[in-house]
Amino acid sequence: MTSRVYNGYSLEEIATLCMILFLNLAILLSGRFSEAGSVFFLNLAFAAAIVLISRAQQSRGGEVLTFIRNWYVLPFLIAIYLEQGRLIPLINPLDIDGLLIGIDRILFFGHDPTVLLERFTWPLMTELLQIVYASFYLLPFSLCVLAYCRDQEVTFHVVATTIMIGFYISYVGYYLTPAIGPRFTLAQSQSMPLTGVLFFDSIRSMLDAAAGVVRDCCPSGHAMLSVLTVLLARRYEKRFLTAALVWTGLLLYSTMYLRYHYMIDLIVGITLAWLVFLFVPAIERRVAMRTGR
Repeated sequence: MTSRVYNGYSLEEIATLCMILFLNLAILLSGRFSEAGSVFFLNLAFAAAIVLISRAQQSRGGEVLTFIRNWYVLPFLIAIYLEQGRLIPLINPLDIDGLLIGIDRILFFGHDPTVLLERFTWPLMTELLQIVYASFYLLPFSLCVLAYCRDQEVTFHVVATTIMIGFYISYVGYYLTPAIGPRFTLAQSQSMPLTGVLFFDSIRSMLDAAAGVVRDCCPSGHAMLSVLTVLLARRYEKRFLTAALVWTGLLLYSTMYLRYHYMIDLIVGITLAWLVFLFVPAIERRVAMRTGR
């Protein structure tokens, strides 16, 4: 159940190799190799792993290697994301939070939306939304699992490829429009801190410890990938659509409620989701052509 596209590589593998190429070129062109050399070589190790695993599966076959090859690229999404906290300040140190705040204030007639939402906060809701926010990766992953379990080879690879392209486009966006978000820039404007019931503080601390302060506000990956998952569910897995819609609605609200994102981040993310989705028919044709379906 592995889609071969170019010289034996799947579209998922090609997308990941392109992202690795972008990051390593950015490191070299920025002149910051001495500070980011370890990330550069880690990316080369990722690329080597892709080459070795794809070649091994093609030469040996077998259910185990095929299963590994279908899924092993997806964790690279998280590994590559974690590099951004270190790389973005080196490659583009000019945060644009001021611009994003200004756009939000135009949209909300001089107000900051995260400040306006203070009147609707209460601990139980904060607890729920922090859990939902932390579950972000599970939403697109669940759609991939559903397609895989139904043994829909074309659908699985189309969904996985589209989701990976969406993630990588959002990553590239962080380098173009770095911003740390209203949680930090507008803290002095908030009249009260967010409080939960049981796990809010520990979940937030865990996320902070895992990624640090990442300039990953614009575009909102949470908005982009959750909306993209809904669009893919509507096209391929309608039984998952209702759950995806509810999950996405809570995710979108959580980004603002929890003060992680500006409204313009969501607008840009949702727009990019629609643009990526426009390429799904082309991805589907390429996968179907290579799988003979």
